[in-house]
Amino acid sequence: MLVQNAMHTQLVTINAQQTLPEAVILLQTLDVRRLLVLQDGCLVGLLTDGQVKRALSEVGTLRSAWDFAYRVGSRKVQEMMHSEVLTARPADDLNQAIRTMLNRHVGGLPVVGDAGSVVGLLTLTDVLRAVVAHPRPGLGTVRQHMSAEAVTVLPELPLSEAAARLVITRLRVLPVVRDQVLLGVLHEQDIRALMVRSSEAHGPTVMEDHFYLEGKTVAELMTPPTAEVSGDALLVDALEAMLAADVHGLPVVGDGHTLLGVITVRDILGALIAPTVHLA
Repeated sequence: MLVQNAMHTQLVTINAQQTLPEAVILLQTLDVRRLLVLQDGCLVGLLTDGQVKRALSEVGTLRSAWDFAYRVGSRKVQEMMHSEVLTARPADDLNQAIRTMLNRHVGGLPVVGDAGSVVGLLTLTDVLRAVVAHPRPGLGTVRQHMSAEAVTVLPELPLSEAAARLVITRLRVLPVVRDQVLLGVLHEQDIRALMVRSSEAHGPTVMEDHFYLEGKTVAELMTPPTAEVSGDALLVDALEAMLAADVHGLPVVGDGHTLLGVITVRDILGALIAPTVHLA
């Protein structure tokens, strides 16, 4: 399969000279996680929601809305973006693009045509959808590819500590357990949504993440383990369950709802290109 068979062509772009508030509006309104940065029609960078949030946190606690508006409004996209962008071409082998994303820890690759213009974007979700549409036989079971040494949290753990673990481990989901029994799951996207709601409620003068998470525990934000998978399930079934739940990881459970491990997007993509790549 080629990159052009999996990429999507509905692109969200922003100009390098546009401002931080304009980037926030695009990300929030269109519910996307990355913006392609163009200058004179050419790709010059990539701006992610993480970079935008870091730029907002750098503004800090200001004494007036006037100061906040000036500081935020004066930040240009070109000051925050990744200027060295990994790209792919439409005719590239899809497995090679997967290797690039896994080994370089990026969630998407702009796809550039022969004339240098951006013709599409390939994300990890695009790859998963392509696999579901064109399943490859012989991928095996969840148990064969899951991560048995799962990073877990207790329900009473402070939410700020759980958020830090997600950042450090680069994971998207944390099982919540007690005595190896699965009680729920904590998703990165739920923490991100909480941050947005808290920001709207408290206004623009307080931007530090720890303020929004202070005093909250994992139990307050975790969700019931409705999206889970058996270790004996086929890998493609786990993939379909991830897409249906719009998550990047699923807990793997056995008898008595005992946690056996976690199956992640990286595990599935690694299975697709194994044994030709080593996942760090």
